[in-house]
Amino acid sequence: MNHAGRHAHRLEDHPDRLKWNARYQEPKRLQSRDTCPLFDRATSEGIPDGPVLELACGISGQALALAETGRDVLAVDISDEALKRLASAATARGLESRLELAQADLNVWRPPAGQDYALVFCVMYWEEVVFDYAWTAVAEGGLLAWQGFTLDHLRYRPSQKRDWCLKSGEPASRLPEGLFTVLHEEDVDEGHRVIRRMVARRDHA
Repeated sequence: MNHAGRHAHRLEDHPDRLKWNARYQEPKRLQSRDTCPLFDRATSEGIPDGPVLELACGISGQALALAETGRDVLAVDISDEALKRLASAATARGLESRLELAQADLNVWRPPAGQDYALVFCVMYWEEVVFDYAWTAVAEGGLLAWQGFTLDHLRYRPSQKRDWCLKSGEPASRLPEGLFTVLHEEDVDEGHRVIRRMVARRDHA
């Protein structure tokens, strides 16, 4: 289990690390999250055998749930505080051998070369450059599951950066034509935020 990652020394003053470390030290965030509807949908579509990659994992209930089924999970986040708490939860459940943690800035990090994943999963994070390498790590027959704010979310939070919101058709429109089949896509207005969920399967060659 890698708690810090190779580039932790470069992240010490990263504003995202500082912001999320402060948030994960809040009492309401002390425990790992339960799994989310996107995870339930991906599971219902059928995840093939193989390892899993979760991006922007935070204190992830998904990573723990998948590790409990015997899968190897690589969970990546910029917050070492979140990873520390996720590591503690994994150890408490005897899952530390199944969970590899990497601290990284996802904009510069890349998946391990030559490794494909049965599921690449990301919740509430959007950067085009990250999505554009994430799909390349999906194995044939594997799933890509993504959730993020849409531009309609700006009605609730005008200060949200537009670049962090999914534009019309995204993320599906950024997938290469003929390589993925979109299995599920929906927009959900929760009364305080508007999100889009997508699950797609990489087609067999």
